Amino acid sequence: MINIINNILFSNGYKQVEFELQQGVAEIYLFCPKDESKREEYFVTVQLRVQSDNAAQLLLEDKAQDWFDAISCSGKLDQTFEKNCTMLLCHEEGEISRQTILEIEEDQYNFKKNIIVYTQQEVFALQSYLEQEQIDKITTSVINSIINADSGKGFLEFKDNQQQEDYYSLILKTALKLPFVTYSPQEQQLANLLGDIESSLSPAQSSIYSQLENSDEEWTEKNTDHHVERIWGNLV
Repeated sequence: MINIINNILFSNGYKQVEFELQQGVAEIYLFCPKDESKREEYFVTVQLRVQSDNAAQLLLEDKAQDWFDAISCSGKLDQTFEKNCTMLLCHEEGEISRQTILEIEEDQYNFKKNIIVYTQQEVFALQSYLEQEQIDKITTSVINSIINADSGKGFLEFKDNQQQEDYYSLILKTALKLPFVTYSPQEQQLANLLGDIESSLSPAQSSIYSQLENSDEEWTEKNTDHHVERIWGNLV
């Protein structure tokens, strides 16, 4: 899972900072924004080698502060790191409790913390989807295309069945945890929409709609009754 998160960071304006962090407990990677991105966000991606609720609690109580201090004192990043760095913890869904997730994400010390929970089934499904679609870089555009696929049908299915475990559920959960991913709803074809509305109106409704649309007069509190009687009164 951490490779997927790293791919998203690489593909959206971030680069890895070469830095030796303690790797025995977890896989850890440090990312900073590319110069041209004009951003000041930093990310530390983490995946514990032992996936358990106790290991996650130990990270909160001990490891997170050690990692934060080591990065802060390394001299590799400027002071904005200390105020604007988010830890993205990848953790298997069945191996961490809801209470532990809340404790970690609400903790105000060292990093800001977001936990991206996943199942192996979701990871395999996303990997298969990316291979099938020949997608190497998971950009914001790719994320939006997945979310908006089939005119939003995938979202409606996820909304009705939040227990589903596939590539869609994983992308949606991940996007919600990444502050730089912006959701762009699928553009509505307004011309077609207006045409559908107009074609569904009865002759009387069409007349009212036409008069309202073409009226150049300002409606005020004093003349509203007059306009209503003029437009609707003719149809009675």
